[in-house]
Amino acid sequence: MISSIASIVPMSVLNQGKSVPLLLPFYHTVSNEQLPFRINYEYPDEKRFREDVEFLLKHFKPVSLEYILAGKKLKQCFHLSFDDGLRSCYELIAPILKEKGIPASFFINPAFVDNKDLFHRYKASILHDFFQKKNLQVNLENTYADIDSFDETAAEIGINWQDYLQKEKPYMNLDEIKSLQDDGFSVGAHSWDHPEFWLLDAERQWDEIRESMNWITEKLSPAIKAFAFPFSDVGVSEDVFKLIQEEKLCDITFGTAGLKKELVSSHFQRLAMDAPAGKTAKQRLKTEYFSYHLKRLLNRHIAKR
Repeated sequence: MISSIASIVPMSVLNQGKSVPLLLPFYHTVSNEQLPFRINYEYPDEKRFREDVEFLLKHFKPVSLEYILAGKKLKQCFHLSFDDGLRSCYELIAPILKEKGIPASFFINPAFVDNKDLFHRYKASILHDFFQKKNLQVNLENTYADIDSFDETAAEIGINWQDYLQKEKPYMNLDEIKSLQDDGFSVGAHSWDHPEFWLLDAERQWDEIRESMNWITEKLSPAIKAFAFPFSDVGVSEDVFKLIQEEKLCDITFGTAGLKKELVSSHFQRLAMDAPAGKTAKQRLKTEYFSYHLKRLLNRHIAKR
């Protein structure tokens, strides 16, 4: 119902207001092919991604991380980002962004750079695809806690992850990542190997942030030290956020809660754009903005009662 109502409201009305947060849309990959390691995830093809970009440019101004941290006015601005460091970022996404003059950030898991390892949910996706093609019904868990079982199952059915990685090369290598940086894009960390942070204690959460940020700093020396929490920042200890500030490990951090303002000035929330299935940027953003304004009205009403 909200989507239906939002669809008839002009975007120029929805993105107005002093309270509206900075728009931070993010994707993981763009591909014209079916990716076995992304079978459980939605992603746009090149045509839809170009349409999304055109819609964003029509209604918002693209800005860099430097612009955001400079404290300038961010009304009707957006900053694009891409998670996981997949090869499509270098081969397909970056060329489109350069063509359109759009700054963006790419968030990398060091454990996967140069195709040294594979995200645990991608492993689950590949196994699911294998069993589906065999017409076998196998229930697979897909959390960080299940990594060992994925590796054991793969070994039993004859899948060698290293062979798969060298053949398919789903991730960027370090030279490609450096090339993105040379082209003016920002590169940040996305944890060491993409765990669900809510499954980790505070010490492990800190280790994931510190180790990945140290790798980014050592290999790339970025002008802005940025970190995007994998999945979301739900379950992240307050002590961890305090440590980030005290140790000055990051200049800016990101969650994935959509349009939402944060009390911490250096922490922002991003909006996932590659799900749900079939939703264009126009549909996704109209629904998100309408929901944001509706929640504010409801909260005001409750506060007055």
